[in-house]
Amino acid sequence: MTKQGGKGLVAETRSTGVKFEPPETHDMVRSLFDPTVKKSFLEICITLALMSNFAFCYWLLKTFNAQMATKVFFFQYFFWRLCYNVGIGIVLHYQSKSEFLTRYARNNSLFVKKSKSKLARFCQFELSSKMPKSYDMYSYPEELNIWLLFRQFVDLILMQDFCTYVIFVYLSFPESWASMVNWRTGLGFSMILFNIWVKIDAHRVVKDYAWYWGDFFFLQESELVFDGVFNISPHPMYSIGYLGYYGLSMICGDYRVLLVSLCGHYLQFLFLKYVESPHIEKIYGDDSNGGLESNSRIDDLIASRNYDYSRPLINTGFTFQNFDKLRFTDYFTLSTIVALISWMLLTKPSSDVLFYLTFTAKLLTSIGVLVVLFKQSKTKWFTRLYLKNGHTQVYSYQQWQFVYNFSLAITYTLLGCETYAKVSERLPALERNQFIYGLILCALQGWCNSEIRSAISDFGWFYGDFFLNNYITKKNITSHGIYRYLNNPEAILGVAGIWGTVLMTNFSWQNVVLASLWTLTNFILVKFIEQPHMAKIYGEKNRVGGIEKTLLTSKTWRRMSEMVEKVEHIVIKSLLSQTPTYEEVAISNHSSERSDSTANNEMEELESAVEDAIDVVAAKLSPNCKFEIEEYDKHSNFILPEPITITWELPKSLYNQKDWIGLYSVLKTGCDRSKTRTSSLGHWSATSPTAYPNDISKAKSIIEYEQKDKVVRGKVTFDASLLYFESGIYEFRYHCSSSHKVLLVSRPLQLELPRFDVTTSEKLTKDFVRFLTSINSFEGGRANLNGNKYFGLKTFRQFIKESVDVELSSDYIKRVNGDAEAIAQRICHIKKVLDSLE
Repeated sequence: MTKQGGKGLVAETRSTGVKFEPPETHDMVRSLFDPTVKKSFLEICITLALMSNFAFCYWLLKTFNAQMATKVFFFQYFFWRLCYNVGIGIVLHYQSKSEFLTRYARNNSLFVKKSKSKLARFCQFELSSKMPKSYDMYSYPEELNIWLLFRQFVDLILMQDFCTYVIFVYLSFPESWASMVNWRTGLGFSMILFNIWVKIDAHRVVKDYAWYWGDFFFLQESELVFDGVFNISPHPMYSIGYLGYYGLSMICGDYRVLLVSLCGHYLQFLFLKYVESPHIEKIYGDDSNGGLESNSRIDDLIASRNYDYSRPLINTGFTFQNFDKLRFTDYFTLSTIVALISWMLLTKPSSDVLFYLTFTAKLLTSIGVLVVLFKQSKTKWFTRLYLKNGHTQVYSYQQWQFVYNFSLAITYTLLGCETYAKVSERLPALERNQFIYGLILCALQGWCNSEIRSAISDFGWFYGDFFLNNYITKKNITSHGIYRYLNNPEAILGVAGIWGTVLMTNFSWQNVVLASLWTLTNFILVKFIEQPHMAKIYGEKNRVGGIEKTLLTSKTWRRMSEMVEKVEHIVIKSLLSQTPTYEEVAISNHSSERSDSTANNEMEELESAVEDAIDVVAAKLSPNCKFEIEEYDKHSNFILPEPITITWELPKSLYNQKDWIGLYSVLKTGCDRSKTRTSSLGHWSATSPTAYPNDISKAKSIIEYEQKDKVVRGKVTFDASLLYFESGIYEFRYHCSSSHKVLLVSRPLQLELPRFDVTTSEKLTKDFVRFLTSINSFEGGRANLNGNKYFGLKTFRQFIKESVDVELSSDYIKRVNGDAEAIAQRICHIKKVLDSLE
């Protein structure tokens, strides 16, 4: 976070509220080294002190040796670094807390005219020698004057810190300059040049006011800005502003220089954490509440609405967060990790075995995670799976949290074991610099994960918007924290540590393969699953990260980005689609022309074909044949369990008492209209009451039977005891004698299951009871799935799915013993949850 400064701004003291216009000041380099800028006494002393460093280094090299000089300047750098991070840090801490320097200046009259104190006279002399003649220090508040004096000590410490570090690095260079001619030197110089740009651009944005921590002394009436380098990285002067350290370490090639640079950078982060960040939050407020507030509220909402919900276990590298002593899955995860590490240390398997194990685990878990998230995004598959088995929506989300965290914990544990084994094998020839850089990348990924979780909370970390989007109140994409700078940080920094293991193992092909697998699966997850789902939930909102926004200001980069997007679009399109053949195009064009009337035309064609077949069969028999479905002319769709009556008539010469009528699915009978080659599965009726004395039940469906001189006629009713309870197109077939030879075929009819209203569980219960009673499958308030042999458990599940668009598992139905009221309440609950997820 930065503060924009410049001419014409009005400043105000923190405690007294005195307003003033701050004078023009210059940056550190110009103040010390520009001969056109007026120099104070202390600035001249600082310049001489900086020059004395080089003279002192020359004397050490002549008097002693390079090793001694290196040690001396290492301790010098360490001293000045402590002066910076600890010394300035303590001063600024107390200045922020109680305006320590301001009160000291006021109590000791440091800037009061005609003050007799030697310290006051020196401070006034210093300011008068530094500032132009037009500057009247006595008309300005102590806050500004003490800040101008504070800047001199900052210049001394920061310049000495930089100078002693550079000399230390120079003394650590290899004796042979030829050994530095390699790709590392080129990369190192690139990092140094980038570091210089970061510092220059940062000063352009924040000006001297923020560069010298001016808001610890007084406040300027201006807005916080995020521009240039501040769009690329959080706190760039403390983060990427130290890339030059690593560039110099890379050029030097000495791991000790890298370690010193790491320690110096780490101290700077401590200064940021304990001094500057608390002051920024105190003055400007906490910027991290933008989207975190809504995400954390969702976590709190889930916990408040579900008494048995607890924060999920999260693997954070070497530790775990939210470990629940009463949750067995947490012990299982931890025990599995301990078992894997113990197995590796005790049995010491080869790195190849660990590689294959890690590769297999990552591949399988990634496929599992990708499939679950993809199907969950499309059809809410994972939620439906648990709902139909009697569990709650939140319970399904908890199981997903375990699955996701367990997959992360196991794969990263195995990767760590594999990397450890590989490093142990190559320990004698280990490149120390590469190993340290690998650890830095691992730390970078850990920081990235921490920032992501801080920005999107547990809800976002576990893809809560895939499972509990009905808990989202404000559908806004997170654009704070790390997402201010990167649109998808997990796609880039989320695999930094994985590639760090490649450096640590000196580019082992096994680790390169593992890193590639991690990167590929991460890319697929972000590009093909996460981004489309986010667009579906939050709309087509183009969130542009700060880095992308900064780079797009460059025309060259913008053109390159457009080219990459075009190539990416072409590649993805070629992977996901095929060029249609001429026949496919013709079929597609034909089908599009008749899209509105396809269903009706197909039904008419089917009926016409069946009628033609019937006419052919009947023509061979007799003009006196009749085989009709009553009420067919009114409707061809029959809602189950509505009974269906068939009227038949045959010449007496063709009739046989063993004739029978069967009900068949049209799709299962095939195209043979003269002989049925599939079983009726018991869905048949006799035509004569006395034809089958050993199977009396098949005569109960006969409601009319009459023999005359020339013809025999009758009526048969197929009720709930003979009908199929599956939606589809069916037909009746009249068979000759006890054979499967077909004499007559009815026109096709469609059986449909009833649709029930799920507005209330009470109404649904009544509908269920009415239906089950009508098919003799209801007894004692429960579905008696033995009452009708054609309405078993599997059929009951299908009936529920088609009648109310909800699935229930067989286990759940058995668990509640078919209780109609419980099933109705469960269905209404599931329907409500699924509707809220749409």
